[in-house]
Amino acid sequence: MKTTKKLLAALLAALLTLSLAACNKDGGGKADIPANQTGSADFQKNMHQSTIRDFRYFCETEDGIYAQDTYGVWVYYIEKSTKKITILCAKPECEHSDNTCNAYFVTQSIWFYDGVLYFNNSDYVEENGTYVNRGNRIYSVKPDGTERRAVQDLEFTPGGNTSGKTVRPIFHRGVTYFPYSGVLYALPLGGDIKEAVKIWGDEIVDDGTHFGNLNELGYTLWADGDMVYFMVNLPQSNGTYKDTLFAYDTNTKEVTQIWQTPDGETVGRWETTGVSVSQWYILDGTIYFYLSGNDFWKTDLTTGETVKLAATHEKTTYGSAIFSDDYLCLINDEPENSNSIETYGSALDHTGGDTIYVYGLDGTFIKELSLKSLYDKFEDLKHCALAFCSGDDIYFIADASTKNWTGGTAQTHWNQILCCINIESGEITQIYNWN
Repeated sequence: MKTTKKLLAALLAALLTLSLAACNKDGGGKADIPANQTGSADFQKNMHQSTIRDFRYFCETEDGIYAQDTYGVWVYYIEKSTKKITILCAKPECEHSDNTCNAYFVTQSIWFYDGVLYFNNSDYVEENGTYVNRGNRIYSVKPDGTERRAVQDLEFTPGGNTSGKTVRPIFHRGVTYFPYSGVLYALPLGGDIKEAVKIWGDEIVDDGTHFGNLNELGYTLWADGDMVYFMVNLPQSNGTYKDTLFAYDTNTKEVTQIWQTPDGETVGRWETTGVSVSQWYILDGTIYFYLSGNDFWKTDLTTGETVKLAATHEKTTYGSAIFSDDYLCLINDEPENSNSIETYGSALDHTGGDTIYVYGLDGTFIKELSLKSLYDKFEDLKHCALAFCSGDDIYFIADASTKNWTGGTAQTHWNQILCCINIESGEITQIYNWN
């Protein structure tokens, strides 16, 4: 494993030396980032909405947004008011091509709290000319990317997390919540891993409806108010799987199963159970969710009442969604099986994505936003994918990457443009092009 890691690191560094050579011209150079910034102590729900592969890790402050690039390696800073982007490194003469760059993160999460930027990283650490496995750890850096230091371990034994699942912790009100080998833990930021408290997982038994092997279990974590939520895809007695939501009360320390993906008899149009939710969002005791091709819905997590919010299938059969505290946003993309385009919207290739439909949390239709001008501008553009919504701005990736087969080998030309569209004006801003 160590040899593989070292080879991958070397190949990645070589690739990025070439692909990021233009960083100093576009988005690079001196990092003009405010020294003092304010970030919420609460889990940033809208920043965890993206399902774009290799471009889904964001956090925001009062003034700006930190975003990991489409290579899944470097972190950039976007000024909210101007949409100006800069790589998170102010080192003189830095080429932003290897792990000596301040912007080199390679992370599964980033968050901002009390004037400090945090991220987690599970790569091997180079010490005295050799690579040492320190396991998944949380690091802190200043807002400008300087003064990096490890502040917390996320593995009891380095490399001992056998679940094979991506460890994406969340941070909420001074506490880190993270899975390890199928069990969910909580630990105050900066605390000793030995003091981590088990929240859930040990009680799973092989009774035909739950996992007998914890290593198969993956978590999607969430938080709102005093509650921490986690979604897991559990097997059912009929052989299907269902997204199942649990709530952890941070006051009483109790865990309760509170929701499952509704059956067809509740939401209609499904012939069988076990279909996963395309996207979901919890706010004030209500889960808002989207079922691709089957509308926007909400469920009161106290009463269990499920209500359709909007018949989105009347506007687009397929789509993907993002939510915020104010909006439900849907883009009209759909999966396809073409090998001509390399896209990063999900595990499947996608096409379309030229119209965004915006709704209020009550399901009221607000506006239709057109992205057709981008398709006219970029000849190879085949797909746009939503990233997150901040205020009245919707951020998305316009993917014009192409893949050609030469001698049986796929040659990919990356061309992914980070854009923003304002809900009120409909104006599109191109922020950065990873070409």
